[in-house]
Amino acid sequence: MNLQYLKDADVSVDLDKKIRTLLSTCFIKSQDAEIFSRQRYYNEMPEHRYMFWNKGDLIAHIAVHDKEVLIDKIPHPICGIAEVCVHPNYRKQGMVKTILGEIHLARMEDGDAYSILFGDEEVYSSSGYHCVDNLKVLNPSKEWSVTGHTMVHALNEKWPDGEVKLVGIPF
Repeated sequence: MNLQYLKDADVSVDLDKKIRTLLSTCFIKSQDAEIFSRQRYYNEMPEHRYMFWNKGDLIAHIAVHDKEVLIDKIPHPICGIAEVCVHPNYRKQGMVKTILGEIHLARMEDGDAYSILFGDEEVYSSSGYHCVDNLKVLNPSKEWSVTGHTMVHALNEKWPDGEVKLVGIPF
């Protein structure tokens, strides 16, 4: 098995199909599967992809978005983690934890303050994530509202107690 990093702009037609197939296999809710049958992202195209391969088969994937949060109106760079999946035949082998470790190291070096994802505590706490309830996103009514299942891993800064606003759409 080998881990690969690739900018999304460098995804080939063949790789696009492999990513969409893996995402459709892992995200089986009818709405999710339908979305991933057409595109390799849920809400917004990410800038980066991390993938585990086994003998030419794509078996695990994480998308990474370049984003910002505002804390007291001051922007802080973050990485948004999305489309985390492992093929059912390869689960429980620590691949997500390994990929997240690589992402954290790279993004710390790049100066990101935090890594943020929307997920379950029992899955991501072993990779250093903890739940927070002070991240807000701009909803369609142009008001800031708290997101659910928000988890943060501090990279270069301590997560603040006060209000944090995500710039742009959730990933």
